[in-house]
This record gives sequence, structure tokens and C-alpha cells, in this order.
Amino acid sequence: MPHSLGETQRLNGPTPGEGKAAVSGAWRDIARYLVPNGTTFMKLAWVLSALFAVGSLVACRSTNVPVQGTTSDGSTDAIIILDAGSSTPVSPDGAALCNNGCNYQTQAGCDAGSMCHPAMDSAQEVTATCQPAGTLAAGEPCTWLGCQPGYICAADGRCRHMCCGGDWSVCEANESCTGAVELLAPGSSLAVPAGVGVCEPTDDCDVFDASSCPAGQSCYIIDSRGGLSCLPTGSSDAYELCSAAELCKAGLTCVASTNGVGTCSRLCRAVAGGGSPECPPTEGMSCAHYAYDPPGVGECVPSAF
Repeated sequence: MPHSLGETQRLNGPTPGEGKAAVSGAWRDIARYLVPNGTTFMKLAWVLSALFAVGSLVACRSTNVPVQGTTSDGSTDAIIILDAGSSTPVSPDGAALCNNGCNYQTQAGCDAGSMCHPAMDSAQEVTATCQPAGTLAAGEPCTWLGCQPGYICAADGRCRHMCCGGDWSVCEANESCTGAVELLAPGSSLAVPAGVGVCEPTDDCDVFDASSCPAGQSCYIIDSRGGLSCLPTGSSDAYELCSAAELCKAGLTCVASTNGVGTCSRLCRAVAGGGSPECPPTEGMSCAHYAYDPPGVGECVPSAF
């Protein structure tokens, strides 16, 4: 399991500072270390970087025939949709969201022998600038500016691919674009977003098993291909508003609209014959599995569709 939220992560390289910071209203796991030139710090935060927008649930549903399941009271009126949407999960267009000088994700805008990398100028503004290219490959132990083009030295002290806007298409199969890079202004606590994230390992957790994550955390769906991660347990209940800063309670997922604000939806066991947890029969909901849900996981949606 990768590093956990709430723990200060230290990188290989210069002596790190320590601490926690509240950024954009959410506690984030951070790691700080002095850049070799002695002028800035870098911190990498584990965040839910992009709530995936699924648009209208009705538009996503297929004509798959529902199957009956057995509810906890022994009746057979539970409806489970095993294939409610078969479209291929689509990742955000990170390259288009990375434009800030040169391009972090594609490395366009820098000549051979250099790399696009975040840097803070004398006005304490972070921009994408062309720096001498490092040589360290993906997953190798690293220090600041030591990684090859397209990569950055992440909180676990290893080279990770840079990405923007939650674009997991550039990440490995067991990774997602969930890290947010910020530079800490010298001599102050001012954290300036770099406008880039990193591909970090996902967790092998279970949305239905509280023991699969450390205490105080729960397993959440973090991207549109069913990636999972242990994050601090949220407080928003079913049908309440949610966002990256206001997560849902355990066992729920945030179904987002295009404006980044969504509503908490119950998760359910989407297998033939049903299982626990189920959609409350009194709420008139069916359990529907979508292409972006992990295997065997569904969402409670209105039965009439």
C-alpha cells in the first residue's frame, strides 16, 4: 500500500521539513524538502484530484435486462443491473489542461536535453520552465530535478510521471493521477500550486471492507476506470453534496456534475443474486454497475429508468 494520508512523507535527498498543511479546505499528506538551489521547497499532496463527471445517469444506462437479487429480509425484489453502461471509461484531456508555458505532460515546448518542470520565480509564482533533463527512469530513487523528462521526484522519493487534470491515461495500470504538486515559498508558509499532478500507486482496498484501509480512512473510487484509494473518511451522507474537499462517508461515492460538485450515492454489491450491502428497498432504488465502477460494485439509482 502506498503512503497514507495524515503521515508526513520524506523524500530521499536533502533534509526534509515536516508538518501538515490545510490546502483548499482539505487536510493533505505532504512531503517537503529543500531544492538544491536553497530557494524553494516542494511538497506533494495526496488528493482526490478530479471527481469524474458522469453526466446524466439516464444517458449512461444500457438496455441490459435487470436480474433479481435477494434482500436482507429474504425477499427477492432487489433489482441488480450488472451492465448499466458499457462505454469505455474516458480520461480527462490532461495535455490540454497542462498548458502553462511548456507542457508538463507531453514535454512539448522544450528542446532536446531539457525537460518541462515546475519552478518558482522571484515573484513567488510557479511556472512551467525548461530545465536540464535528468536521467532517472520511472520508479527509480531520486532527488529534485533528477528524473527524466515527463517525470518528477514524488513524495515516495521515486520518479513518477507528471499528469494534469486527473488524466490517468499516462499512468500505469495500477496508478492514477492523484498527486498535486505545490511549491512552498522560501521563508513562508505560502503554498503555490504548480498546476500539475503525478501518477501515484492506487490502493488494493475494498469499498465494502472498512479494515482494508488504515484507521480514519475509507476506500474510495478515485477515477473513471475504477481506481481505488484510501482517503480520510468524509462526512457527507447519501444525497448530500460532495466534492474533492468534502468527501462522502464510507460506502458512498461522489457522482459529480461538470462543475465539480456532486452528490453522494450509495454503493452496493452488484453481483448475480445480490449481496450485502444492498440498496435500501424503502428508497425504491436499484443496484447498477457502470463501466467506471470496480468489479462487483454498483451504485444505488432510481429503479424507474
